[in-house]
Amino acid sequence: MSARWWFAALLALWASAAQAHSCTVSATPLAFGSYVSPQGPRVDSSATVQVRCTPTYLLLACEVAYTLSLSVGQTPGGGVRQLSAGTGRLRYDLFSDAARTQPWGDGGASGSVVGGSISTGLLGLVCLQGGRNHTVYGRVPAAQNVPVGVYQDQLVLTITY
Repeated sequence: MSARWWFAALLALWASAAQAHSCTVSATPLAFGSYVSPQGPRVDSSATVQVRCTPTYLLLACEVAYTLSLSVGQTPGGGVRQLSAGTGRLRYDLFSDAARTQPWGDGGASGSVVGGSISTGLLGLVCLQGGRNHTVYGRVPAAQNVPVGVYQDQLVLTITY
């Protein structure tokens, strides 16, 4: 009977120490600067995505896995991202690698999602918060003919954990 009591006590202790994952995500603006039209060279830029999570305590480990997705934007054209200024459209692409070969999107036509994980330590029976940065690499392709203007787009960055 005492063995059952210990099992119940350990189970109750573990259940009270368990916590739900909590994560936040933020990003610095991605600014391309000036673009020369027509027949201008490509323009590259990058931005930082910051992920902060407090993992769940499970079996003496504090870890949370997540994915990050980027929407196609406010003015997509056939699954292609576009910056807009009035009726002007300037195509751009987002990537998860510095070579700009892995499109970053929503898992569909715009590109793959980006995965990651955060492992932290324990303070008592509570997991500590941890963070990880990801870089978004942007490119405006060369030789686009667009009218003068301030071009912009707005994306939704979603974290799933």
